[in-house]
Amino acid sequence: MNTSLHVEIRGTGPDLVLLHGWALHGGMWGPWIDELARRARLHFIDLPGHGRSRWPAGTSTLRDLAHAVSPHVPSGAAVLGWSLGGMVALELARSRPGDLAALVLIATTPCFLARDDWPAGMNIGVLDGFAAGLAGDYRRTLSNFLALQSWGDENATQALRSLRANLDAHGEPDPQALTAGLGILRTADLRDALASITVPSLVIAGEHDRITPVAAGRELASRLPSARFVEVPKAGHAPFLTHPETVRRVVESFLAFLAPSPAHSRTTATAAAAVNSDGGFALDVRRIRESFSQAAETYDAAAVLQSTVRDELLHRLDVLRMEPEVVVDLGAGTGQASIALKRRYPGSRVVALDIAHGMLLQARKRQTLLRRFDRVVADAAALPLGNASVDMLFSSLMLQWCNDPDQVLRECRRVLRPGGVLHFTTLGPDTLVELRKSWQAADPGHAHVNRFIDMHDLGDALVRAGFAEPVLDVERYTLTYDDARGLMRDLKAIGAHNATAGRARALTGKSTLARMLAAYEGFRREGKLPATYEVVFAQAWCPTGPIRTKGQPRAETVIPISQIRRRD
Repeated sequence: MNTSLHVEIRGTGPDLVLLHGWALHGGMWGPWIDELARRARLHFIDLPGHGRSRWPAGTSTLRDLAHAVSPHVPSGAAVLGWSLGGMVALELARSRPGDLAALVLIATTPCFLARDDWPAGMNIGVLDGFAAGLAGDYRRTLSNFLALQSWGDENATQALRSLRANLDAHGEPDPQALTAGLGILRTADLRDALASITVPSLVIAGEHDRITPVAAGRELASRLPSARFVEVPKAGHAPFLTHPETVRRVVESFLAFLAPSPAHSRTTATAAAAVNSDGGFALDVRRIRESFSQAAETYDAAAVLQSTVRDELLHRLDVLRMEPEVVVDLGAGTGQASIALKRRYPGSRVVALDIAHGMLLQARKRQTLLRRFDRVVADAAALPLGNASVDMLFSSLMLQWCNDPDQVLRECRRVLRPGGVLHFTTLGPDTLVELRKSWQAADPGHAHVNRFIDMHDLGDALVRAGFAEPVLDVERYTLTYDDARGLMRDLKAIGAHNATAGRARALTGKSTLARMLAAYEGFRREGKLPATYEVVFAQAWCPTGPIRTKGQPRAETVIPISQIRRRD
């Protein structure tokens, strides 16, 4: 089957693929997309038989459409699909597990037609009417379909004008594609596959959509393990045309974790300057996700420090007398803390959330018949969780891998219920100080070790995010090695690769590595090389009432005494 499709690429940044709906093409998105192109590299695809893409002979199923589109979807891309394009996006995510960064599903349903067990679908008579019309008055049928998309929308005239103006911009769709598309909408049913689609997802539905009712979008979001649902009031089937600012803001906010820093696209020639500014230490999220996924099978054997810190953080829960209904393990990794939390709180729903799909595949092995926990692939900067839906957020050594800690903490504050607790650790600025200084001596033009947050700055960030009177302290741990290569092997085994924007893009030369190893020898004590870790332990509460803001008199934070007990 010939899978050559027409694709237009515009903008710079992380890859975002856009898939249009039935009978239209990749040029119909409207002007709201121009702003998005400033933040992402947009791939506008004409689906098979639509616009300027030819119709491949033998295409008849949703899987065929996804197979034709897949070669044009880069690994690690986010995919935004509308209507039929949303169903193609879901099939892509199902067939490429762990390979897509995110889904944005606009006016999308997993099952287009209404069924006995699916009332949130279109009546079959409407679809049959379109099918009959294609064989008769082809142009009138398409015009009626466009009108149906705008019914009920407060800006219906605006939407219909835009759709009609763009209908033929890339040429007329192939009648075979239109007929086959209706057949796909008639038969496709992705409901059973939704539980396996763990990619972070945003589902957007118009309140007055007559083609894919808002109830279908809400149900789709509830069945996807890692989804957020947004309803656009007074919108129809094309909310991005009638309410473009609303949709743009929601989409940009959701995809913010994909956005690279300005330093991300700098060349090696300018990387040295980037190291001397904050941009050089910005993190490549895609590289982090891939590195930890690849290290999932070797992680536990090498994660000595991580195990020690996790156990101490779990032990510190002893001071809390809580019976949380929902506990989320942020940056769950291989699920060690998740299963420990399930043992501690057997009646709670425990959710293991991590950006790396490979880690959660390992976490799945820790479950038992009586101790099960949910697993969600998502970024902590865009949590697919409802407002005030979580009682406890537990996170051990995850925050240092996030580009924008303030955004992560705001998300934590958003999802916590009043009286809920955030209980976490992260790495402080003295972490791996020996390795950092050795690399600086050997290769001052590039960043080789991440930069970490000072405890006091972290406390300020918690206050900015709206948490009540955070409590923080620092513990220092030192691991020892016979040589620096042993430390580097351990870091690789846990997936802790250099992911900074200012890193060297070529392989490190032998002479540079030799200089680093020689510099590290200056730290040798009693026959061993130290690797220092500064670990910040932090706890903060979601307030049950107003809290003090800067410049106001100090307010009193009240924690119910029933939640506190003596620590042994």
